Amino acid sequence: KQWISTQSLDLKPLLEEGEVIKRLRERGEPIKLFGENSTETYKRLRSLEMQESFGSKSQTDFKSAMDKIDQEYLKAMMMELHGDKVEKKETKALATIEEMIILCKGIATPDTNADTLFDLVRQFYRWLFETWEQNGERKFRENEGDLAVKLERAKIKQAEAYMKPLFRSLKKRILDETLLRPFGEIAGALLERNYIGANDVYLRTAIGNAAWPIGVTMVGIHARTGREKLFAHNVAHVLNDECQRKYLQAIKRLITFAQRYFPTDPSKCVEYNA
Repeated sequence: KQWISTQSLDLKPLLEEGEVIKRLRERGEPIKLFGENSTETYKRLRSLEMQESFGSKSQTDFKSAMDKIDQEYLKAMMMELHGDKVEKKETKALATIEEMIILCKGIATPDTNADTLFDLVRQFYRWLFETWEQNGERKFRENEGDLAVKLERAKIKQAEAYMKPLFRSLKKRILDETLLRPFGEIAGALLERNYIGANDVYLRTAIGNAAWPIGVTMVGIHARTGREKLFAHNVAHVLNDECQRKYLQAIKRLITFAQRYFPTDPSKCVEYNA
């Protein structure tokens, strides 16, 4: 495994120890190595995040997903040539969108209990991802040589890897509430087939609407007008963490899939028929 060295950099921890531990756990890494101090732990986290950003051995996640699909396809062809039986993945019966509306009632309601919301959000996104996955598998069986279908399958494989930390955080109930509530709002809008509303919440969550602090923000004892707009609920989460950026990207792909798979009025769609 190739590591990007940060030993030569004079890195001082810019995150609280609890946040460093949280990010390491999301990546399945040990929170502390033997004889390691807080600064060294932070450097190790930065190495991992830099490695995720640039990719291992100059390969992107998408190319890795494409390679995996090619290997699976080649393996299936070789088994057929040797007369071996190709194991077919059993298709799981999934709920309809009408059934999900009943099962996920209250997912977008502001006063829904956080513990309940963790379960509802996890249930909804797992269902939507499995629906996308099954649709991709069906298309691949029907059009094995189609490049567009192959690319779609690679996106599904990539999104699967990106969503794992999110599902883990939801299962352990450690996802930040500033992300949990918006994810519930997106799910509620998708169940109502209001794709413009879902896209608006996604943009607010990913990009944020925080004001840029140009100039002096505090003069004397009085705060500058509008200074409250610079804080937490307006911050762009996509810039916080590479892990968050990945599952936010996966959620955007799920929104795009839902619009194609569950059609509605053009007035509720983003770039209809684009």
